[in-house]
Amino acid sequence: MQPQVVVDLTGDSDDDGNNRKLQLGSGSATDSVSAGSKRKHRRLQMIKNFFHERGIASGHRSDNCRWSTSQLSALTQSSSAILCNPSTLLFNTTLSDRGWGCGYRNCQMLISSLMQEAPVSRMPTEAVPQVRQLQEMLELSWRDGYDRDGADQLDHRAMGTRKWIGTTEIYCILAHLGVRSHIVDFHCASAADGSHPALFSWVVEYFTSNKDGERFANRHPLYLQHQGHSRTVVGVDLSNDVCLLVFDPDVDATPGREKLSRFRLPLARTRRSKQYQILYVEDDCFSQPIPKQISSQRIP
Repeated sequence: MQPQVVVDLTGDSDDDGNNRKLQLGSGSATDSVSAGSKRKHRRLQMIKNFFHERGIASGHRSDNCRWSTSQLSALTQSSSAILCNPSTLLFNTTLSDRGWGCGYRNCQMLISSLMQEAPVSRMPTEAVPQVRQLQEMLELSWRDGYDRDGADQLDHRAMGTRKWIGTTEIYCILAHLGVRSHIVDFHCASAADGSHPALFSWVVEYFTSNKDGERFANRHPLYLQHQGHSRTVVGVDLSNDVCLLVFDPDVDATPGREKLSRFRLPLARTRRSKQYQILYVEDDCFSQPIPKQISSQRIP
């Protein structure tokens, strides 16, 4: 199958239906912003400082996350549920990155799984990188020549900004860590009602083709991108109503709120977006050569 150019799904569409990346501004004090934006930024900074001084910094809940795939397994009592690596962690967006940080949080989830078998010195061994560290890795990958078109589109700058990132940027971050990833583009609906059963079939095959016991597959989670948002697929529920099991960085799953319905993505809800992309890594992802020009497999 001929590889395809990867379409950017992180932003909205223009009048011609072309996808364009949204740049939501920068956190840098040197950026040219309006006076109103500066006042808003100062108010947000005061709120962040308030929480920080009381030992509950905005990143505390996410960077010390209290939810994992192994805990999700306890909710999915049905033997029809198959989950990815049980050490995969859920990272929520926080006050400081809500509205633009979902890509980074999903990247953290994927890295939390990869860390369990990382043989390469570039991979972290103790703590999942924070958002700013991931932004630095993205810039370093651009300097190494990965995804030159994407780097040009984002002006070769990610650190300290609130720019949205998507599938191709996750590819670059993983490339910097020595991890080869692959992108699958479900570029149109595969059912008459506008849903994406081809996407579901692909994901089910991914998790069921390499099971490691009854409940877990010997698989890493999947990065799932659609227009304006991204989530992490951590498994499938193969009951009568087949659903994807997802960690959504914008959905709170702190103790007391961990209902299985918060993690289920039924087929009918895929009608909300015309196009989806999946990024995945294979078992030998640390030993494969990593192309600097990104391409994708198109389905259907």
